[in-house]
Amino acid sequence: MHISSERAQNALTAVNRGWELKEVRQLGPRAAKLKILADRNKPRQLILLWHSARDRQVNPDIARDEFALLEILSRAGLAVPRPLIVDSGAPIPFLITEYIDGETRFAPADLSAFCHQMADILTGIHRIDINRHDLSFLHDQRRRIEEWMRETTNDAYGIRAAMRAALPRFQCNDAVLLHGDFWPGNLLWRADQLAAIIDWEDAMQGDPLGDLGKSRLEMLWALGAEAMDAYTAGYEARNPGLDYSCLPFWDLWGALRLPHFANWSADADKTARMGAQYECFTRRAIAALESAQE
Repeated sequence: MHISSERAQNALTAVNRGWELKEVRQLGPRAAKLKILADRNKPRQLILLWHSARDRQVNPDIARDEFALLEILSRAGLAVPRPLIVDSGAPIPFLITEYIDGETRFAPADLSAFCHQMADILTGIHRIDINRHDLSFLHDQRRRIEEWMRETTNDAYGIRAAMRAALPRFQCNDAVLLHGDFWPGNLLWRADQLAAIIDWEDAMQGDPLGDLGKSRLEMLWALGAEAMDAYTAGYEARNPGLDYSCLPFWDLWGALRLPHFANWSADADKTARMGAQYECFTRRAIAALESAQE
């Protein structure tokens, strides 16, 4: 959806009638940066977020839920954008958050240190106390798995069949808060310091290896096999009490949720490389699951 100045100003007015919109910059299909004049004509920047029609169909309250989660995580001290307002009654519900100045990193100078930072950040998310903070409004991971298991498309390698065969013996680790889309593109940095963890619309409660499995594939694509292995080892070292025997299941869960990578780049060589990595990653996880069941 393209965000018009009129729509952005209406959203802004819901926060503060005295704020004046000066510029709208579309950041992607579901976000825009607003440059405004706030109190005493002080320049300020905000982020306007909305959700796709598919996401709203799956969860009609997704804007309200993301706003509530950001409030909880802000109070808990996690590095997330502070939410300002949500309008869940709008034709296309939206929320507005503070703007975080930072940039993503895909070519870190020290790859090993970056992988350990990634492991630290994911561990920090998973250590949010879900009993102390009421996160019952978040979807349960098991429900999402059942929904994906019912689909029949985008499964060239028999991922669903392998996951279904593993389910009778499958044991989950204790549920934690899951980001749902943890990868380098959803982390903002200022120099070597984490500025913010963004894009929480896929958050849910479930096995922490759900985040690890999906992000392992993302790390493979973004930074290569060495980085994926270092990141995985770093996470395991920080969370030694988890049962990692089911990690191949969650690797497949991640692969099943990322079937459209061929549409992400116009570079044919990059797409071919990602396809080869995807196939190797998927086949290795299927083989590990089958071996564990023998």
